[in-house]
Amino acid sequence: MTIKVKLSGNTVTVHPNIHAVDKGSRPLEWGPHENSDTFTFDDPPITFYDPNAPISGITATGDSASGTDDNTSTTDTDYGYQVHIIDAAGNHITFPATDGTTRGERPTQKRNTMQVEGMMAENDPVIRNRPS
Repeated sequence: MTIKVKLSGNTVTVHPNIHAVDKGSRPLEWGPHENSDTFTFDDPPITFYDPNAPISGITATGDSASGTDDNTSTTDTDYGYQVHIIDAAGNHITFPATDGTTRGERPTQKRNTMQVEGMMAENDPVIRNRPS
């Protein structure tokens, strides 16, 4: 299932907000929502708050991005991420917007700990690795 990225003016949304991934090596794909304004993925296209997230090989071509999740989780584990795109006017947009925290400083999130100590906002997009 492709994770849909929607650009509307200067507002970006990601659906589903929480994308569950079963155990094993699984492909991840991001692409434009059918009602999205035109955009291309920036370089890098996707960044994870946890530098040790088991996601690798993230590449992008135009409005599509992909990577691989090597899920070996024994419990539900969330990995928050940011989407980086360029709109038709050449504006670089990051969602969720960087709030003064540099990338890589936000640790891995465990289920039910969203918003603890301001680590990850409730609406941050998440890859949820499941142990099944």
